[in-house]
Formats: sequence, C-alpha cells, structure tokens
Amino acid sequence: MYFVIIAFIAIATSLVWYLLQHDHGRKLPVETLWYACGFGVLAMVLATVMELWLIPKGVVANPNAYPLLEQVISFLGIGFIEQAVKFVPLAIFIYKRDYFREHTDGCIYFAICGLTFGLGENILYTSSFGASVGLSRLILTPFFHAATTSILGYYLINRKLNANKTGLLAFACVVIPLLHGIYDFGLGNGPPMLQVLSLMLTLLLTMGLFLYFSQANLLDKLALARVPMGYIAASVFETAASRNFCDQCGQPNVNARTYCESCGHKL
Repeated sequence: MYFVIIAFIAIATSLVWYLLQHDHGRKLPVETLWYACGFGVLAMVLATVMELWLIPKGVVANPNAYPLLEQVISFLGIGFIEQAVKFVPLAIFIYKRDYFREHTDGCIYFAICGLTFGLGENILYTSSFGASVGLSRLILTPFFHAATTSILGYYLINRKLNANKTGLLAFACVVIPLLHGIYDFGLGNGPPMLQVLSLMLTLLLTMGLFLYFSQANLLDKLALARVPMGYIAASVFETAASRNFCDQCGQPNVNARTYCESCGHKL
C-alpha cells in the first residue's frame, strides 16, 4: 500500500516538474504554485461536504442498491460538484492577478489544483480500500483530475486574453463535468461498453492535458511574435535600469535576469 502511495506522489511531482520545465514563458512565482495546491486541498474539503449533503450515502460504494436513474443522477452530480469546487474558487481568486496573464498559466495553475485534489483522493481510496484499488487508480486516474481542471483553466485564460472566447468557456464548463460524471458511472456500475468508454475518456483527457498545454505554449509564442520590434527595443532600454532590483520583493537581481530569482516576478 505504501509503495502505491509513494508512486502517486512521484507521478504527481513528475507532472508538475514537466509543466514547469516545458513552460516557455516567464518563471511562475513559487508562492502562487502553492496557492494552487491550497485550492486543491480546499476543493477536497468542499467536495466532501457537498457530496455528503447532496449525494445519497452508499451510492458510490454499493450502486446496485439504488435505482438506475438515481445512480446516473448521483454520478453526474459528483462530476459537476468536483469540477466546480476545483475550478470556481481558484478562478475567482486568480482571474485578475497580474501573474495570470499567459496561456500556459491557465494550464499550469489549474493542473496543480486538480492534481492536488486527485492525489488526496487517490491516497484516501488506497488507504481505505487497499493496495489493489490504489493500483487500479494508479493505472487509470493519476492525471484525471489534473487534466479536467487544466482544460477548464485553458479556456479561462483564453477568456481573459480574448474576450470573444466566453462561449467556449461556458461550453467547456458543461462538457467537462458531464464527461467526469459519465466516467465515474461507467467505472462504478456501468455495463461493459460504458466501462470501455470510461477507459477511453481517461486516456483522451490525459492526452488533452498535454495537447492543450502544447497549444498554450504555441499561443504564447504567437502573442510574443505579434509585439512590434520597436516596442520590444524601447522596453529593453526603459526597463534595463530598473532590473537591478525586483520591484515586487525588492531582492537584488545579481544575474541580470528578466525575472526575479527570488519570487519569479517579471522584471
């Protein structure tokens, strides 16, 4: 059991490392990454309270004891609850922050939030139901919550940077929780064909995490390419003198970076 839990932690850490290493934009402030983790923990608490209040007790552990319609509604409800608590609080907190301004930011912050939520859930299931359940989740769902939340984060940052993307964000906020509910129902008590669909969903959503992140990197490169060269040159001369110290935390910029090595603030 402990090996499985360690494996979950290692996989989660590896994903965060991958996203940060392959982010071609500015370095993200370390404390803001911890904020995202904190919102993942908050999401776990909110999901637990809301599901105890709104979802019939035992429907997940023993779905056969409930009518089919009640099973479907319950699993769909779980999907919408968990996606809402992972996405909405962090979205409200981060939307207008100055460090939330690149396409990759939407993927990274929300992936970390979802990853924290999923890690806690996987550890809880492994501790409660044993290593065999944990191993199955290790194979099926290590990135599921990170992927679904990251995709919503991608559409949120697109909404911020491109005001005409509101419809896509609204569409994603319906489709992703719906897919989450279908996935849960298929694995929980669905017929074999629906179980296969659930497996396909988790694979496709995991692929989507990396595809959306790659697309976000591309959009950031294109956005930088559209900035006039004259503006870039002027910005270099205007900011060179102010780069001796970080205007956010005040630490000296000894290595003449374009970002603060202490807090990650862009200089």
